[in-house]
Amino acid sequence: MARLVVNSLFTALLFVFVPNPVLADEGLDRRVAEIERRVGELQSRIASIPTPIQSHGSDGAAMFLFGAFCALWAQNTNRNAWLWFFLGLFFSVITVLVLLAKNSEDLQRHRPKSETNVLDV
Repeated sequence: MARLVVNSLFTALLFVFVPNPVLADEGLDRRVAEIERRVGELQSRIASIPTPIQSHGSDGAAMFLFGAFCALWAQNTNRNAWLWFFLGLFFSVITVLVLLAKNSEDLQRHRPKSETNVLDV
């Protein structure tokens, strides 16, 4: 008899504390669909963000070319190529302008006096 009472009580408690499986499935399906929608939105947002290499890659290539140009000039004029490479790399346009001014001074200094033109100032 006690066993029957315990089984009945267990069965009653089972129905009280176990939620309705149909309601649980509907709620679960709705939550899964909402999570899938949010994951899809996040994936599309991440795909639209440009990477640093895409957005700054051409800038780095131009800076490297400035540095290489300055280093080549420095080698041809017996100056420190590494110093001018890094100056050209970090201060690109300013360094090239200084380089052109120094090159002009070098040409003026090495040009014989008889070759000066009337247009040279």
